[in-house]
Amino acid sequence: MAKNIGIDLGFGFVKATNGEKDYIFPSVVGAGQDLTYRSELTTYVEPIENLSVSVDGKKYFVGDLAIRQSEILSRSLGENHAQEKNTKVLLMTALAMFVQGESEEFNVVTGLPPSYYLAHKDALAEMVKGNHVITVNTDGTDRKKTIIVDKVKIIPQPLGTLFQKLFDAKGVLEDKESARNKIGIIDVGFRTTDFAVVDKLEYIDKLSYSTTTGMSNAYAIIAEHLRNTYRVYKENYELDEIIQKAQIKVAGKVHSLDQIKKEAYEQVAAKILTEMNSIWDQRDLDLIMLSGGGGQALAEFILPELVTASLVDNSQTANVHGYLKLAQKLFGATENKQKFGTSTETTAANVNPDSSQGSVADGKFAGNRFFNDNKNEKDAKEKRA
Repeated sequence: MAKNIGIDLGFGFVKATNGEKDYIFPSVVGAGQDLTYRSELTTYVEPIENLSVSVDGKKYFVGDLAIRQSEILSRSLGENHAQEKNTKVLLMTALAMFVQGESEEFNVVTGLPPSYYLAHKDALAEMVKGNHVITVNTDGTDRKKTIIVDKVKIIPQPLGTLFQKLFDAKGVLEDKESARNKIGIIDVGFRTTDFAVVDKLEYIDKLSYSTTTGMSNAYAIIAEHLRNTYRVYKENYELDEIIQKAQIKVAGKVHSLDQIKKEAYEQVAAKILTEMNSIWDQRDLDLIMLSGGGGQALAEFILPELVTASLVDNSQTANVHGYLKLAQKLFGATENKQKFGTSTETTAANVNPDSSQGSVADGKFAGNRFFNDNKNEKDAKEKRA
């Protein structure tokens, strides 16, 4: 049986989960090479810190290893995930972490920013689906992995946060009260902030959009401060730890970045609120959910301005856990011990993706275009025939 996987291809970090294990690594890809020497005393001992892969015949370092060792590397900020070569490398690396043995079959749910969704969802799904043979090396030994992706679902990215709230671990509607409400989602990422509105489970296109405001803007402000104050030049992928700790060491001396970090975060939060108010009237919304790693970082500046808003639990991984729950609903629950909800092993027999489970609200998903792309395509083909 194919295993269900949720993958969040963030511009800052890749998040992936099967419910039992989460993986998070920087969305950075660099040129791979044979390392001259691996120190026996290194502190980088976890596989996630040593991701070396070969995809389509080319060797890459991924995540932390790329940041440490690659001469040429990038954190892609392009809007078209499907045409970015880094996207396939990041996706295959994430899936390879769940391959037990030499091969594994998966069903995948992932997302795209709302403003890019219609234009790029089909190309992304086509790129992900099928058989992929890659080589993975996390400990000095090359291992060939065959990744078979059977079913793929692409959804507007912020909906992952909604599904994390609505569904239980098997993909059954649990929060029926929220399903009857009009909910706004603000998902603050590295390159974009995504806004989505769902009214009684209906996705409202005209109120759902993306902006290019994100944590990268705060990074740019802090990077400029480092250049001007200390003559230190850092790329955005080199700033993650510096900004997290709010300090930098220059010539052995530690300098606090608390003030510039606060100023940068305030500026970005103010811009996000302005962008939100240009489209939404927050009085029309029963609930606003603040999500994403950026949502957590900016919560202290955003939440006081929004009466009905709250920061979702585990906001950095809310989308990816929602993707997995949707996979459980659409493709049938697979036998993973779930980190969230129940730890009981589940099988496809427990879930009928077309069933309302006795709930009118859950049944509304049957008419939602984000749940029935395959059915709609089949119907269209039959009409043409």
